[in-house]
Amino acid sequence: LPSSGHAADPVLNAKVGPGFSIAVTDANGVKVTHIDAGTYTINVQDLSAEHNFDLFGPGVQMATDVAGTGSTTWTVTFTDGIYNYHCDAHPGQMKGAFAVGTASLPAPPKPAPKPKKLSGKVGPGKTISLKSASGATVKQLAAGKYRLTVTDMTKADNFHLIGPGANKKTGVTFRGSATWTVALRKGKTYTVRSDATAKLRKTFKVS
Repeated sequence: LPSSGHAADPVLNAKVGPGFSIAVTDANGVKVTHIDAGTYTINVQDLSAEHNFDLFGPGVQMATDVAGTGSTTWTVTFTDGIYNYHCDAHPGQMKGAFAVGTASLPAPPKPAPKPKKLSGKVGPGKTISLKSASGATVKQLAAGKYRLTVTDMTKADNFHLIGPGANKKTGVTFRGSATWTVALRKGKTYTVRSDATAKLRKTFKVS
């Protein structure tokens, strides 16, 4: 066959469905996050009558029908910038993006740190305590979020954590366990107490 004098356009594969899946991959099946600017052939597979594939970005706006299924081929010219794709029926759940040329995708947000663990206990008898994950009695804590697991072993007292932005307690006649997430504020003082027995009371500072 005679040569046409130019190489075929590079190929990308776009797929939506089955289920709530949507993706753009290269010829090797690798998810596309960055490509060079230029003209591409995109093989689109729409495998669900509940979803569609909608591609949009600088100079591009192409979509399949939500109700339809099947395969189609697009020829698309990408320029420097960010291109997004989603399902028009589920844009918040089914979406993706890739960068072209000199553009780059923004770095993903860092995951929020997991709350540190605390354990509280009231009873048996007239005792109340708050301990860190290492088992040390809490006298001071760093500001931040904490996951507090309380064991209430008495029907005569309760466990009550109170302070700025925090007010969590078990019932006086309650016995069992409870888990709360609390945000402790810098520079504030918090109290662990029983509402039934005044002397069961401990305070700690947050720095």
